[in-house]
Amino acid sequence: MHFFKSCFLLLALIFLAACSTDKKEEYSNIKEKRVVVKSTYIGSESCKACHQEEFKDWKGSHHDLAMQIADSISVLGDFSNKTFALKKIKSTFFKKGNDFYVNTEGHDGNYADFKIEYTFGVTPLQQYLIKFDNGEYQCLSTAWDSVKNEWFSLLQPDLDINHGDRLHWTGSAMSWNMMCADCHSTNLHKNYDSKTDTYNTTFSLINVSCESCHGAASEHEEYYQNPPENGTPPKMYMHTEMESEEVVDKCARCHSRRSQITEYFNYQGDFMDHYAPSLLLDGLYELDGQIDDEVYVYGSFVQSKMYHNGVSCKDCHNVHSLKLKKQGNDLCMTCHEPNYNTEAHHFHPNNFEGSQCVNCHMTGKIYMGNDFRRDHSFRVPRPDQSVKYDTPNACTGCHDDKSDEWAAKIIVDEFGSERTDHFSDHLLKGYYEDPSAFEILIANHTYPDIARATAVNLYGSQPLSSEQLSKLTLYLKDSSALVRNEVVVSLEQYQNDEVAKYIAPMLKDSLRMVRISAARYFNMSNQDVATIKNYKTANKEFLTALHLNADFSSGQHQIALYYQSKGNEEAAIKAYKRAIEIDGYNNRPRMNLALIYYNQGLTSKSEELYLKVIEQEPDFSYPYYMLGLLYNELNNDIKALEYLKLATEKLPFNQNAYYNYALKLQGAGKHAASIVVLKRGLEYAPFNERLLYAKMLGEANTNLISDAKATCVLLMQIAPNNNDYKQLYQQLSQGN
Repeated sequence: MHFFKSCFLLLALIFLAACSTDKKEEYSNIKEKRVVVKSTYIGSESCKACHQEEFKDWKGSHHDLAMQIADSISVLGDFSNKTFALKKIKSTFFKKGNDFYVNTEGHDGNYADFKIEYTFGVTPLQQYLIKFDNGEYQCLSTAWDSVKNEWFSLLQPDLDINHGDRLHWTGSAMSWNMMCADCHSTNLHKNYDSKTDTYNTTFSLINVSCESCHGAASEHEEYYQNPPENGTPPKMYMHTEMESEEVVDKCARCHSRRSQITEYFNYQGDFMDHYAPSLLLDGLYELDGQIDDEVYVYGSFVQSKMYHNGVSCKDCHNVHSLKLKKQGNDLCMTCHEPNYNTEAHHFHPNNFEGSQCVNCHMTGKIYMGNDFRRDHSFRVPRPDQSVKYDTPNACTGCHDDKSDEWAAKIIVDEFGSERTDHFSDHLLKGYYEDPSAFEILIANHTYPDIARATAVNLYGSQPLSSEQLSKLTLYLKDSSALVRNEVVVSLEQYQNDEVAKYIAPMLKDSLRMVRISAARYFNMSNQDVATIKNYKTANKEFLTALHLNADFSSGQHQIALYYQSKGNEEAAIKAYKRAIEIDGYNNRPRMNLALIYYNQGLTSKSEELYLKVIEQEPDFSYPYYMLGLLYNELNNDIKALEYLKLATEKLPFNQNAYYNYALKLQGAGKHAASIVVLKRGLEYAPFNERLLYAKMLGEANTNLISDAKATCVLLMQIAPNNNDYKQLYQQLSQGN
């Protein structure tokens, strides 16, 4: 069996097929036609005359002070020749005349003086921006704690960050242009040129001004200064008549973890016409949907019962000052019944930390070193899930001297053993126990769209039967764009005419995010795209998104996939290398590049890349699996068995690792050992046909005929139309 090539067809994280040989279109040559907007930006001072209260609230807010020119008023940090050291790197802050400087390690590892151009933020911390020759601005990772009035590091103190690392202040993670600018200034145009690796980033207003939320206001101002006799006032982008969901979607533009898919925000269309929000995936969120990484509210809030009952940002926050409308439990009691604010409900003394609603229902984490932010999913504490799945819960988050079992028992004692149905029950069960739980979550439209889309993502990452595929395609007509999009993405690994006919209508979906995913599907296929209706228009949107994100490691990864689909392997290799250069810890491009090298016969380069992934992610199963297959191809049986074995001991669960390891053991005559391996694999996937078939072979070859017959019966139940299993059962029965 050609293990290496067969695994290539089955791995979702590896590019699946190199298809068309049409090389005429390059992603960097395609740009969408810009919409002409008549209104221009006039600045917040122009709004003040008519909107005095709103202006007063906004002035001095976090939006107003989001970014400022560095001067004696805006700079809060101590630049009186103060030095801050972290590990082996030290930064000295000082002034030259009226200008502010830092002496620290640069991108080449040498120390130099760098001028501070802008301040970024105000409280609880302030960062500082430095300009580089290519037009890129970098945020120092040493920041000013404006509460404690001291310098501190945004990075974890145990990390050793060297120049060249993406987390170094000169690295991609600290780039203002690509990571921060779109949400900190008004009318931001990134203007990145991937060919020269230069930026010409522009903005109309330096901060988050009135027009950042409401759109360019010149026509609005002109109308009220010179009102026409029969005119209609120009409608601003955010207005008082908006429904709650629209308010949340408009705020989500900046208050979400998302990727950008248009060159700039033109105040037209919906949120997902410009951005693709992140799902509730491991690394960003806990597996039950609670916050983990820095996810900026939207993805949490749309999970909540609040959101689904018509509550929006403006019900709790003054939208101009951003401050809470009331403090403490008084804010919650605006809507909730008073009996929730009693010891009978929260079981803590009143006016005590444990009696505060937010401490049970809005737990939080510290980001950027000192910035405490709360989870906006407003969930009921579930220590029972913590016991079973090791998720966090509010109870032991405070009572850290107690166990999850202790907390779970108290909940049962006080509220009974039944828990209200919650999407996280199915999300966790699907992830840890039974993937069919994802089907329940996807099908129930009362659950949050973001949770349903996450379930599609996780469900679709496993190999699906024809029946499961059929069910999944039904959700291409779902009311949720997030769900539709994830179905399209999940179907990328199924490149055939039958699936393609379901994807084709998505090229004219109402939302750009879905159209882009549909275009990507056809770019990865063997289809003659020239004959596919609506492909050309959707593909322009797809190529624009590629161009826009070319400064991201993930963006270069997507560009490499695109070039592979066009048969341009040389360009793909270049893009994968650039992706690794931008972020040396992004191992997806490293894995794909390793596969290309293997197919070119450059096995030593391939091996080196896989070993690097293992060095950086020693608990990640896939590089071990791929090395096992590579060594098998090289007839190195000892190493092949070693690495396939390791692949079965790592996460995530990879059914192919168990299958190929078992076959390799059987090939070596170790049938009993293969059964042990397959039984472990079947604990994760009890009805996996391939694993059961291999197990049956192992049982038959060790003369465990009754066990082999029982396994064969199960195979016949799973695949009743497979006559081969019936014949095998007869042979086993005769042998018995």
